[in-house]
Amino acid sequence: MDENYVFGCFSEHFEVQNVKLIRDKNSGQLQGYGFVEFTSRATAERVLQTYNGQMMPNVELTFRLNWASAGEKRNDTPDYTIFVGDLAADVTDYLLQETFRVHYPSVKGAKVVTDKLTMRTKGYGFVKFGDPT
Repeated sequence: MDENYVFGCFSEHFEVQNVKLIRDKNSGQLQGYGFVEFTSRATAERVLQTYNGQMMPNVELTFRLNWASAGEKRNDTPDYTIFVGDLAADVTDYLLQETFRVHYPSVKGAKVVTDKLTMRTKGYGFVKFGDPT
């Protein structure tokens, strides 16, 4: 399975903008999740309703789909999130957030991704902004 496979699962019926599968920084092995970006929220909603829980083509797996952003209530102002890779083992959410906030005051938050079993960083994270500039 790769980005092309996931792209193909959706692009026949929906307009896909981007596919990003998350891989282990060292081994390159897939981590079992990723992100699919569609051209509109309405399209993403239709995909979520149509595919979630359905069998994936040609593999013994089901689609497990969720919204990428947390929270039950969304306001009308969009968020802009970037992926940050190659993080040192001692980088925390706060350090990542404040490192970007010095240069970009619209930073809303940051999250360093950790292994749920070991609680060690996986070496990447995300920074959320309120402004695209």
